[in-house]
Amino acid sequence: MDLWGTLIEDEPGPLETYTQMRLQALWSVLSKYISVDYDAVVEVYKRVSKYKGFTPPRDFAKIITLVFGVTSESILEEAGEAYEQSTYTYTPRVIPGARELLEYAKSIGLRVVVVTNTSFSATGVLKMLRSTDLGDYVDYVASSADLGVEKPNPEIFRVALRAVGVKPSEAIHIGDSCGRDVFGSLLAGLKPVLYAEKRDVPDLCRALRIPVVKSLREAISVLEALVKP
Repeated sequence: MDLWGTLIEDEPGPLETYTQMRLQALWSVLSKYISVDYDAVVEVYKRVSKYKGFTPPRDFAKIITLVFGVTSESILEEAGEAYEQSTYTYTPRVIPGARELLEYAKSIGLRVVVVTNTSFSATGVLKMLRSTDLGDYVDYVASSADLGVEKPNPEIFRVALRAVGVKPSEAIHIGDSCGRDVFGSLLAGLKPVLYAEKRDVPDLCRALRIPVVKSLREAISVLEALVKP
């Protein structure tokens, strides 16, 4: 399963809710040691945000801290810890049908693995999912921030499959991105399903003739058909 846009989503806005939580926590640490405005922290974040998807969150916080000239190891550690732990209470919105889909997958004996391009560590992802009561359905999380590799690179899927002892030919991936989820899972040898509730299906994905669903509840029937012997 993909994570963002497939199982969960954040409130719309110029900065994600969890990003605001992180930057407030980081600013609180920095402001104890140097004179710095919160807006300045936001600006530095925006300048380096392209690195957050393949950098562990604590290290990403340290990058921002270093930009402000702070090199003390103890402050760097404090900043990284505050940044990551600030979102341990974050609760995203659950996509309609996500719980039913995961319940069905577990009821027929499937392993549920989340493969995600995210700035959260696997620990952070699990804490988020547990706050929404989805965590108990998940057997493993492959996070790009932990692994340093993002979809559509097939390696992130291979890591996930090795972790649960499943062959690519035995796996199905459901996600909302043609480029990241469909191409990445195909390259790794999985069977992709495109969740396209909020967008048109790109011509490239149409050409692949893969299953496309407009809701996660619809995905249950597709999943049922795909796992039949």
